[in-house]
Amino acid sequence: MCNGFDIIRRHNCTLFINKKFRNDELERALSTGEKALQEHYELTPVQSSVVSRVYKFTTNFDDKKRCVYFKQYLFRSSLDFIKHIICSSRAKRAFKATLMLEKNGFETPRVVAMGKHKSSFFDRGNFLVTIGLEGAKQIHQFIPDKLEDLSKEQLNDLRELIRTFGHIVGKLHAARIFHGDLRLGNVLVTRQKDGWHIFFIDNERTRKFRRLPSRLRLKNLVQANMLISECITKTDRMRFFKAYLSLNPLIQKRRAVWAKTIVSKTSRRLSRKDWF
Repeated sequence: MCNGFDIIRRHNCTLFINKKFRNDELERALSTGEKALQEHYELTPVQSSVVSRVYKFTTNFDDKKRCVYFKQYLFRSSLDFIKHIICSSRAKRAFKATLMLEKNGFETPRVVAMGKHKSSFFDRGNFLVTIGLEGAKQIHQFIPDKLEDLSKEQLNDLRELIRTFGHIVGKLHAARIFHGDLRLGNVLVTRQKDGWHIFFIDNERTRKFRRLPSRLRLKNLVQANMLISECITKTDRMRFFKAYLSLNPLIQKRRAVWAKTIVSKTSRRLSRKDWF
């Protein structure tokens, strides 16, 4: 797990620092705690769940200013606190899953650091720091509201995004990987010269299996289809599904059954029954 990372122990903190993103000032602030981070950097709060705090700020790596994200994981319950004592922290799980995705050829924001504080038995903070993605947006933010707003070139570009997304989710499952929370807010996209690039975030529950369970495959496919827009037609949803099937031949053999099940599960959540 630590290949490419230095381990630093300061005060009551253990840091895993990416060897390619060393910064003494940042490391001192991270090892001291969130308060020190606020004193050294101008932190901008980022919307997140109630069980985490996320800030965005800039710092230097090799004299180049970079945007980074700091995510502090909070305890969800007393049971969650006990889990952190017995099992890996949420930050560590996200760290390991992110590196696993990278190893398997998927794109994620680069990890700068993962750390854990242990000021006392009841104070066990854990956090993850990642590099910001220039020009990245959540995938649904690339979807316009109306088809008539699109030129022919923009429409073709949208269809290519849908195919790329289907291909990437298909590749994920072909590698026997389940994304723990494939809601569209956790899928970041950038448009580059060679096409669309898709990045997975919030990976703490992402796992690789010896054999991917069908129920988890289905869960991801339903999450990926949870987008309502006039620009996303039934044909577009089949475009996604065909790209997915091209990498999952066992599902291809039962595609009609799978399509029906995906529609049924998704419509129960969104009260729509006519997508495919």
